[in-house]
Amino acid sequence: MTPQRPPAIRYARTDDGAGIAYFRLGRGPAIVEVPHVQMCHLHMEWQIPSVRQYWQRLARHYTVVRFDNRGSGLSHGGPPDYSLPALVRDLEAVVRAAKLERFALIGRITGSLPAVQYAAEHPERVNHLVLWNGFVRNVDHGDAPRLGSLFAMAAKDWELFTESISQAATGWHDGEAARTWANVLRGSSTQASFLAGLEARRNWNVTDKLSAVSAPTLVLLDERNRLASMERCRELAAGIANARLHTVRGESGMPSADTVALIERFIGSAGAPTETATGSSMQPLTARERQILALLANGTSNTDIAGRLGISINTVTRHLTHVYAKIGAENRVQAIRQALELGLIES
Repeated sequence: MTPQRPPAIRYARTDDGAGIAYFRLGRGPAIVEVPHVQMCHLHMEWQIPSVRQYWQRLARHYTVVRFDNRGSGLSHGGPPDYSLPALVRDLEAVVRAAKLERFALIGRITGSLPAVQYAAEHPERVNHLVLWNGFVRNVDHGDAPRLGSLFAMAAKDWELFTESISQAATGWHDGEAARTWANVLRGSSTQASFLAGLEARRNWNVTDKLSAVSAPTLVLLDERNRLASMERCRELAAGIANARLHTVRGESGMPSADTVALIERFIGSAGAPTETATGSSMQPLTARERQILALLANGTSNTDIAGRLGISINTVTRHLTHVYAKIGAENRVQAIRQALELGLIES
């Protein structure tokens, strides 16, 4: 199947006037993901199979909320402020707009720092914290020899920099993924805004916030990412009470299916009817209903579904009636669209 359209984009307004683009995907307990700062673009990332599949896997059991931080991707307006307090304001605005009360929080790479700061300042809201390739101080991350030489390149040759840092992050074996991520970086930020953000990052430090994090915390290190560091991830985990540290193998720069399963075991999967962030519920689909829904999404007719599964057409029709009722669809087209948004099938 060709990639489907991304979920509908919504906007949250920060206290200082920035319009923060975000989407919701799936149903169930809420997970909010803080993106890799200045390397995020909701529409462009959706076109990357490893990113789309990661979101869709999580959305099978959860409501996934992802946003573009200020000055990046589809977000717009507001002052060009890349300080940690400003990035926390972005997150606060999305939480307000999405009407979330309690949720799990995922911070990816540089997004780990605003995630830690938010979790420390809002313990009543964050029930679990997951940090992917995170670190405590930017001075240890951004000034590391390999990254330092790459960042020096950003001011001289923007295109070469985006290609090089993406190649280093995804692994030298995955050239296609690196080229795609380089396009995301160029689409997410201009050279000028990236350099401004790079300068602001020099002061990022959440050392004094770690002890205030009370949520159960999982720190994940992608061993395929040449820019991530076991030493920095270990320091991050050691500073948070009862945090766990796991080494995993990423998939084109993103958590793989096995890593998503690890995250689900850590957070806890929804069981029988799941509650959404807005309070509505959905009766989970049976294995047979999921099977029929997947065939439906591939364009298989009711007659062919019956033949493949060795059941009657009436039985197929009855299962589809149940599926439509559970996911709020009235016909095949709506069912496929809704199933994609809920993460019940992958595009």
